[in-house]
Amino acid sequence: MDYAELSRILDASLDDRLSPGRAAHSRRVAEMSASLCAREGLDPERGRLAGLAHDFCKELPKGEQRELAAIYARGLADASDSSTLMADKVMHGPAASALLARDYGVSDRELLEAVAVHTVGKPGMGSLAVIVYCSDKLEPGRERIDSSYRERCLGLPLRDMLLAVIEGVLRWMRSQGKAVAPETLILYSSLTPGTPTK
Repeated sequence: MDYAELSRILDASLDDRLSPGRAAHSRRVAEMSASLCAREGLDPERGRLAGLAHDFCKELPKGEQRELAAIYARGLADASDSSTLMADKVMHGPAASALLARDYGVSDRELLEAVAVHTVGKPGMGSLAVIVYCSDKLEPGRERIDSSYRERCLGLPLRDMLLAVIEGVLRWMRSQGKAVAPETLILYSSLTPGTPTK
């Protein structure tokens, strides 16, 4: 698979599929993901592609997202992994993963995982998934993210960065009175053994 060519194809279609703000966000996530992949010794073009694709289905009608997300869920070895991924606010990730496989022939399981779980994460996710998850939360267009916090996170080893980003997400969600996805709490608990998940 030519990741660079597929990135060019997706990038060229972003402005037709997404609002200007969402398309710009996707491009910033792609650039940060590519940079972090290069730092970690991974193919930057895989990171770029995953970043461009992560919100590719976010503005599709909910019914279409649900159909695509169901395709992704049927491919999981453990169907219980799909419960939160089918929630309205996060099913765009699994939907984009299914669309990449179905319409673009992507078979790279790590890349498909990175796109699918970029919103809530999951324990044991691979390095590419960690990179896309963190890039989505840290990209410079996120106005609520303080630049010093961003730089501190980006300077950490990958797993430490993931923990710092999740802690930031938990603080922000709780400050806004928003519920935290169970998968995110399980992921946090897996990184901090002995910590309650509430």
